[in-house]
Amino acid sequence: MLCSSARLRQNFYLIIGVTIGLLFSLIVGPLLETGCLFSISTIDSDSNSIIFNDEYEPHINLAGKPQRAQKIPQTLLRPRYYSTELGIREKLFVGILANQASVDGLAVAVNKTVTHWVDKTIFFVDAAGGHKLNVTLMKIPGIVGFTDSRSVLKPFHMVKYIADNYLDEYEFFMLIKDSTYLNANKLMNLVKRVSVSEDVYASGTVIGTNYCSLDAGILLSNSVIRKMIPNVDWCVRNAFSTSDDDNFGRCVLHSVNLPCQTSIQGQTISSYRLWEAKDLINLLNQPQQQDSFNRALTVYPMPNAETMYKTHLAFCKMNLEKSNMEIDALRRSIVAESSLEPPSFRKVSWPVGSQSGSTPSTRFDVLKWEHFTETHLYLDSRISNIRPLNEAENADIHNVLNTSIEYLESKYSNNMKFDRLVNGYKRFDPSRGLDYILDLTFKDIVGNRLIQKRVEVSKLLGKVEMLSVPYVTENTRVHILLPVRTNEREDAFRFLRQYKQVCIDKKEKTMLMLVLLYDANAPGKGAVDDVFKQLKDEATSLSNAHKKDGTKVAWLSVKIPNTKLLALRDALLDFAIIDLAIRKFPPDALMMLARPKMEIRQDYLNRVRMNTIMEWQIFSALPFSEYDPNLMTYPRQATLDVNKYYGHFDPFDYDHLSFYAKDYVVARKRAESLIPIIRVDRDIHHLVTESTSHSLKVVNMTNPSVYSMFVAYSECHIFRAVESGLRLRHKQRHCELYEGNIVDHTSAALYGNCVRSRNRNAGSKGQLARLVLEYQNQLK
Repeated sequence: MLCSSARLRQNFYLIIGVTIGLLFSLIVGPLLETGCLFSISTIDSDSNSIIFNDEYEPHINLAGKPQRAQKIPQTLLRPRYYSTELGIREKLFVGILANQASVDGLAVAVNKTVTHWVDKTIFFVDAAGGHKLNVTLMKIPGIVGFTDSRSVLKPFHMVKYIADNYLDEYEFFMLIKDSTYLNANKLMNLVKRVSVSEDVYASGTVIGTNYCSLDAGILLSNSVIRKMIPNVDWCVRNAFSTSDDDNFGRCVLHSVNLPCQTSIQGQTISSYRLWEAKDLINLLNQPQQQDSFNRALTVYPMPNAETMYKTHLAFCKMNLEKSNMEIDALRRSIVAESSLEPPSFRKVSWPVGSQSGSTPSTRFDVLKWEHFTETHLYLDSRISNIRPLNEAENADIHNVLNTSIEYLESKYSNNMKFDRLVNGYKRFDPSRGLDYILDLTFKDIVGNRLIQKRVEVSKLLGKVEMLSVPYVTENTRVHILLPVRTNEREDAFRFLRQYKQVCIDKKEKTMLMLVLLYDANAPGKGAVDDVFKQLKDEATSLSNAHKKDGTKVAWLSVKIPNTKLLALRDALLDFAIIDLAIRKFPPDALMMLARPKMEIRQDYLNRVRMNTIMEWQIFSALPFSEYDPNLMTYPRQATLDVNKYYGHFDPFDYDHLSFYAKDYVVARKRAESLIPIIRVDRDIHHLVTESTSHSLKVVNMTNPSVYSMFVAYSECHIFRAVESGLRLRHKQRHCELYEGNIVDHTSAALYGNCVRSRNRNAGSKGQLARLVLEYQNQLK
């Protein structure tokens, strides 16, 4: 009690002070706020209301309004590429002056030896005398024809064309004739070291004292061509000489007041002139003996294309030897300098100077070594224990094996003879490449005993290169082919509803054709009880309702015959479907083969447009296939999500393709001897015969499909990739229908493919294991 009373006396003054402060704030606070908010109040006599004049109240000044803006804002148009806005240019443009007589020989040789080194090549061909150039028959890209018959003006036509089309895109321009060999690799390295701020008019050969030789090639900077353009008319009027070098050099001298240069900022340019065929033979056989030839940027004149190829081969050999010497020097330097590093960092990768490989952060990131023999590969995936090597793997492994045997036999002076491969291991590292470990057994010829050697082989990844492909856009119309069987009508109705929501309502550039597959005994094609009558009515109503938007949903009726080769008929039925439907589309039509079980999505249509390129690429998407919903413990969703519990990406699904009609027709004609072309549906029975099955067996085509046809008979690339926008609902596969019709190797393989697909799409390993455990518990 004494302690509590003492504390109360100590806090008494604090409590009194807080209380007085609160009371004072309650009394004075409203008076201060009133004085801050309002200054003067007046009474409105009409409304008897008090109006407060707030000094912060905004006032609207309507005098002299409205007024027009003194400066109209300008719309900012952004370029398509950031390099255009920043003024970034490519480095080198090469213009080749050719004629029609040599365009099939020397021009092709220049294209093969130059194009892959430089940024751009254009061939300028004379088309005088009314002769029209047949560009499609020429095997070179980028051809420009000149109708002016005056040969002395061709260099000025080249400059004028470059100025009109490419002046803002490139820093340097190399002008040569098709009879000149250009060491493009050396030229590209040269221009990378030259500043663009300096005027360049250079060549390896100088005519007189001021002019560059066009035969040896003329290198011009962007600034020189810009100064030449205003004086082109003067240059044409004063082109009185029969020499291109004099006329062109006079133009440059008049425009820039710059004589021909043989060195640019310390970089020397040299050319080599071939005088006699004897000198050429000696140079090509022993080019290292001629120093001026080795240093040459251009070699001229080339009598024929064969000589140009040999010259290119000679330079490639010299560059290869130089590169190997530089690599050896760098490796020795790396090994020597590694001793100067801290002890914990003294790790030199093998091969010396190569990428050391990725370091796994967890145990799940450890890269797996795959064991192989000369014929089989073990444990290559989670679902297989052993499988035969495919053609590519077999060629790669035997190439590594033969190289290792040759290396060891030469190392031991051929005193050992290869006996067998004991073990083989390979590992792919995305940051490094392929690594191999081989255990080889050799027989010692001298000692007559077996010796085992372990060899490590590495195939490193090269420099990543960007491949140029034809330009495509997302504005291409997609023509969708949807085969529908009699038991797939409900799925087809669902597909039509989705098609209306995704394509028709959003005005996507698409066209849908339903290919209605009638069974041999099913009523159809005009019958009263047509099994597809409701589907046809729905397609007609969609077309009529959206006719103004250009939407069209068409159908094609096909009757399929009965046959004992049921598995072969179903496998080859896509050929009949496309053969009959492709006739109704133009050659440049983009075709997409769809299935009733798929969910149509806009992002998948866009990827079809971007990944399918005419005369270049076929797109084959790996769909996300749903597991059997009867085996899933999760509720089935209205929209299929990409989730490992709902399905998986099926690598054995080849049914979804997109291609151009022209590419299909070309490949189909090549495969006609193997699989006959169907022109009317009555010819489908010719497609499914025992002779067809035998032919497929002969060519080892155990998976007959349109995809396999493109692989075997088309020159187009096949782009096959996982596609998250392509999602398939589960499809029940009735493989028992094929089981009783197995008559040969092909039908047996098709039955096996059906069983494999059914098993893989039944459920995940965890779901199937849970069912097995539940079944075992029920038996107990």
